[in-house]
Amino acid sequence: MNILITSATTLELQHIREKLKSVQNHNIDFCTTGIGCTFTTYALTKKLCNTNFDLILNVGIAGSFVNSIAIGTTVVVENEIFGNLGITYPHKFSTLFDEKLINENSEPFSNGRLFCPYLKIFNFKNIQPVCGVTVDAASGERNQIEKIKTMFNADIETMEGAAFFYVCLSEKIPFLEIRAISNYIEPRDKSKWNIALALNNLAISVFDFLNNLQLQQIKIIK
Repeated sequence: MNILITSATTLELQHIREKLKSVQNHNIDFCTTGIGCTFTTYALTKKLCNTNFDLILNVGIAGSFVNSIAIGTTVVVENEIFGNLGITYPHKFSTLFDEKLINENSEPFSNGRLFCPYLKIFNFKNIQPVCGVTVDAASGERNQIEKIKTMFNADIETMEGAAFFYVCLSEKIPFLEIRAISNYIEPRDKSKWNIALALNNLAISVFDFLNNLQLQQIKIIK
């Protein structure tokens, strides 16, 4: 099975590359896209122009709005939304869907969100499903954090997820986004983060998933 694993940074792929050396039942390629939607969209699209893949994974660390999700927890993203694609007014933010500049149900959107239709195919026993919001600037200021939490009702925040979803849905390629929580989204204090734990748990989860992945599951998807 041909599988592409993408991530924003080489750091997020380092542990996974080492862990997956013992996986023999798949052809695995890697792509470091760069941080943010623009770099992710370009790098992933360019990669897809030259190679066909049965499955694409986007992996990395993420911040959590939800304190009940422990730092180090691995999650799989059910849906994504672009968190700052729109128009800012003096006292509010309005999405492109709110402004009727894009129909909220125009393909590949559904009610303004991007949904992963493939989760039901796989058995994620130890990986929690979550909702994601994607932003161009990571939230680290209290008022901004509260606005995003209130408006989008997301569990986690990333800087690439929605772009990844958009490309894969548009190209109709099976995909999954798997993240590990490195920190809570609060006024920025990196002393409270645990990136090492998140990366270690992420590598274990990705290894377990791919080691047990069967080609038949992909055929069902397609």
